[in-house]
Amino acid sequence: MLRPVLLCTLIVAVLAGQAQTTHELTNSGTTFSPSVITMQAGDSIHLVLPNPHTCTQVSQATWEANGNTSNGGFNFPSGEHTFSLSVPGTYYFVCIPHASMGMKGQIIVEDNTGVQEAMDLSAIQLAPNPARDEVHITGTEKGQTVEVFDAALRKVLVARPGPDGRVDVSPLKAGNYQVTINDAHRQWSKIIPLVIVR
Repeated sequence: MLRPVLLCTLIVAVLAGQAQTTHELTNSGTTFSPSVITMQAGDSIHLVLPNPHTCTQVSQATWEANGNTSNGGFNFPSGEHTFSLSVPGTYYFVCIPHASMGMKGQIIVEDNTGVQEAMDLSAIQLAPNPARDEVHITGTEKGQTVEVFDAALRKVLVARPGPDGRVDVSPLKAGNYQVTINDAHRQWSKIIPLVIVR
């Protein structure tokens, strides 16, 4: 049997291992510093940028082309901001005035369970996209959940696909969203951008 003091020490150590971390992000001239942040889901980023720099989320294709068109995700002007990312995946961002000069970075958000199931996630598809009132998700299994996040990464919808893969998205306003499809044990997730039109 563990002594009370040792038990308390173990509990504190476990909780400390799960504590959220704040990552610093700034710039050095026309370069983000650091240019890549790897963090756990739920961690925070403390962003400090002087004028005229921005931190604007873009698609991977836009990022690779040194473009500056927002994908509807986070978009921070110069100044000091703190934000959190809770959906695992890779987030691409640029400075709008200096994207063509290669001022860009990535935020890699890892699932804080640290467990990823080895499987082919490419079988999971969502259509139609853009959508109006419903989407159909193929390649899912019983027990999987769907979470929808708005452009500010606020969770706005949680659902389980019906037997035919149908998910009702009629309550959502027009805009850009991220659909996160989780397995029944939340050991892996697939993120799919979704556009709702009205």
